This record gives sequence, structure tokens and C-alpha cells, in this order.
Amino acid sequence: MKKFLTILGLAMVANTGVIYAQYAGDALRFSQTNYGSSARFKGLGNAQTSLGGDISSIGGNPAGLGMFTRSEFSITPEFNNTGSKSSYFGQNSNDTKNSFNLNQAGIVWYNPVIRPKGSNLDQGVVSFVWGIGYNRNNDFSQRVSFAGKNPNNSLGDYFAEQANNTGQTHQNLPLGLGQLGYDNFLINETSAGVYQKANSKLNNNQSYNQNRWGSTSEFNFAGSMNISNQVYIGASIGFVTMHYDYDSNFSEMGSLTSTPQELPADPKVGDTYTASYLQSQTTRGNGINGRIGIIYKPINEFRIGASFQTPTWMHVEDTYSEAVNTLYNPGNSVYRPDQNNYVFQYTLRTPMKTSVGASLIIAGNGLLTGDVDFVNYSSIKLSTTSDYNTADNRTDINNNNQDVKDFYKSAVNFRVGGEYKIDPITLRAGFGLNGTPYKQDPDNQAQVKYYSAGLGYRINQYYVDLAYQRVETNQTFVPYTVGTDASLDPTATTKLSKNNVFLTFGVRF
Repeated sequence: MKKFLTILGLAMVANTGVIYAQYAGDALRFSQTNYGSSARFKGLGNAQTSLGGDISSIGGNPAGLGMFTRSEFSITPEFNNTGSKSSYFGQNSNDTKNSFNLNQAGIVWYNPVIRPKGSNLDQGVVSFVWGIGYNRNNDFSQRVSFAGKNPNNSLGDYFAEQANNTGQTHQNLPLGLGQLGYDNFLINETSAGVYQKANSKLNNNQSYNQNRWGSTSEFNFAGSMNISNQVYIGASIGFVTMHYDYDSNFSEMGSLTSTPQELPADPKVGDTYTASYLQSQTTRGNGINGRIGIIYKPINEFRIGASFQTPTWMHVEDTYSEAVNTLYNPGNSVYRPDQNNYVFQYTLRTPMKTSVGASLIIAGNGLLTGDVDFVNYSSIKLSTTSDYNTADNRTDINNNNQDVKDFYKSAVNFRVGGEYKIDPITLRAGFGLNGTPYKQDPDNQAQVKYYSAGLGYRINQYYVDLAYQRVETNQTFVPYTVGTDASLDPTATTKLSKNNVFLTFGVRF
């Protein structure tokens, strides 16, 4: 449970002085992608597997391109508002973050098959359609803050535990969290060579601030074939780019209750302190994947579709740093020892995804559509790269792969949507639910819910679509862990929400 909370919450340094561990949490984060799409499909809850005829098919089910009867270009900017509501030892905190991004852009070329005059145009291959598009299919942006009084333990307990885990004295204590705590006079070494915290008081004021940003995006090249206006077959290849950054500051205010051995005069017993545990991560990745899909339309009013997305094979470069800075009063002494830096490269294979869907046109003006995804997150695989293929790194990667098997499972996602035309306006609404990827989540706290609504306007060859989407989920933050009793670890529960607005401009030519 302790290890699961670490993966579920904040990524921490599990093996200080070796490399930055807990890549299993990042691997899951980079594997949970949605479909970047136009505002039309966003308004429909992103239920698109069987629909087609929208430029979003470039990054979704490529078979849907076969339903185009003209060439087309569209672009979709988005506005994102991310909010968080956290509770930490009974104290509530809120935070928000806003950003503008490009969600989707693409162009489609329609190529009808040239046939002799008088031929049956509804039999055989009718057309080929090609598309190039950009899709932003994962948004990491969020800002979380919380604060409260911890009645159970302090940062000194955590640093002392880290130092004791090394089994060495301060003369040769390796650079790590234990070393940083010792250099900041937050822990002491006893005559028996055991480290203990230098502050024994509880109910210290603690606070945490985190800022995350980044995304996963794809450039897709897709093609589709229309056979007899009933069967549509398509394929695509995607070039994936991922960037993820976060900065965090966990602070504690308290007072010293024992004199540090190295400097007995400054700081001294009774001095108050503000200790800041700073973490920073920069991760970059590039990869490739592919999709194949089919849509079958037995009658004009009904269609079914399916698509298969291969794993994404990604090369990841990760840089992590941590530091501890402490301000003591009344002397206002600031201790800023060297920070710890960990650089690592690895390869990541994300899960494959299978999607099926069906759509029904009602009385010519109404539409109902639904999708289901199947994703096995326990199939995530991490591997070392040649430059980092050492025994320690291989052991750490193997441990993270075992964490993937121990803590992740298959998940089912579903999406439903509907629209109704009142020429020249179309009204839309949708709902989606991404299942929890965790085995130890009996209350499904990690589910992600999507609510959406939108409208569209068409005039001649031009169109504009507007969509609003609200995303809701829950997260658990564990700034540090102490001992074996998980109930004593400082834990914040956070409700995260995203309010997104999408606006698509398109033209057919």
C-alpha cells in the first residue's frame, strides 16, 4: 500500500543516490491519451469511431476519411481552465490555471475514382481520401495547492529515515535526501550512528504548491478508401511528441528541539525554521504508432465502426532535481546545499487500444452515437537505453515494470453523444467515462468523467463549431512517506476539474 500511494500520488525519489525512480507513474501518465478532435466531435463527447466525415478521423478512426466527398481544411484552438480543490488535515484549499492551446488542425484531399461515362458509381472503389493532421490528445496542465497542520510527523522524520536507509555515517553519507536534510540541520546523528530529526514538535504548519504543464501531441498521416458507399477502410501513422514539466515546493514551519552537531551555536535550540523541499522534473519524448479502422454502413441510417491503435513506442529523456533550502530565525541564516540531479533515458511502450462504435441517424435530423475503448494498462513496458544500460538502472526499470503489473489493470472507456439539426444550427451534447487503471481503487476514484455540449453553424462551404467540455477526476497527493503505517503519511485528497472551450473554423473546397 505504501508503494501504491507513492505511485498514485507524487513521484518521489525511491533510491536516492542512484537514479530517479517511480517511472511507473509517469509511464501511466504518458499512456492515458484521448482523441484530439474538432469541436463537433468534442460536443458529441468525442464518440467518433463509427461517424466519419470529420477531419478528426485523421487522428481517430482513419476509415472515417472515406466518407468525405470534398476536400477540407479546419483548425481548432482551445481555452483550458484547470481548477483544484484540496483537503489536507481538514484544511481546504483551491487553485486554478488558465492556458490557450491548439487542439487540432488538418487538411483532407478528396480523390474520386475516374470511371467511364455511364458506369455505376456506387459499385467498387468510389474514392480515395488522404489527410494530414495535428492532434493534441493529452493535457498535463494543473496547479495544486494545499496546507495544514500535521499532527503525525514532520519533514525531519522523512529525512532521518532516508539517511538511516543508507547505513552510513555523516562523514561518507552519499548525496541524497538524507544528506540534504543533514546539511540543513534538520536531522542529527546520535553516538550510535543513528539519524534522528532535530525537531520533535508536531502540528507543524505544512504547505505544498505544484505547477504542471505539457501535453502529448501527434502528427498523423492517414488514408482511406470508400468501397460502394458502404465499406470504408483506413490506416494512419502517427508521430508522437510529448513534453511534461513540473515544479513543486513542500514547505514546513517549525522549531529546533536539539542542537545540530556541526554548528552548535547557529542554528540553536528554539530557533524557528522554514524548510522548503523543492522538486523539478523535465521530461521529453518522441515516438511512433499506427492505426487501422473500418466502418460499415448497411443502410444510410445506421453504421458501425472499429479501430485498432498499436502501442506507441517512445524514447523518453528525463531530468529530475531536488533541493532543500532552510531559513532560520532570528538569525535569518539560509542554508542552500547542492541540489541532487538525476538524468535518465528510457524507452516506453504504451498499451494498444481497441475501439468499437455505432451510430444511428433518426428522422434525418437527429443522431445518436456511442463508443467503447479497451485498454490494458498492465501491458505498459519500460526498457533501458544503451547509454544507461547499467546493472543499477536495469534493476530499477525491472522494479518499475513489476509495479506496472502489480498496480495497473485493464480499463474500459465509453463515450456517448447526440446532435439535432435545426438548419442552419446543430445542437450537440455528450458524456464520456474513462475507467480507472488501478487495481487498488475500489471506489473508482481515478475515473475520469467528461461532460460536453456544443453547437454548429454551416453556410455554403464554410462552417464554425463551438464546444464546451468539463472534465472531472480525483487525485491523491502524498508529499512524503514515513515508516510502515500508511495512515500516518501526510495525504491530500484533490478534486480536479478542467473547463475547456473549443472553436473550429473549417472550409470545404
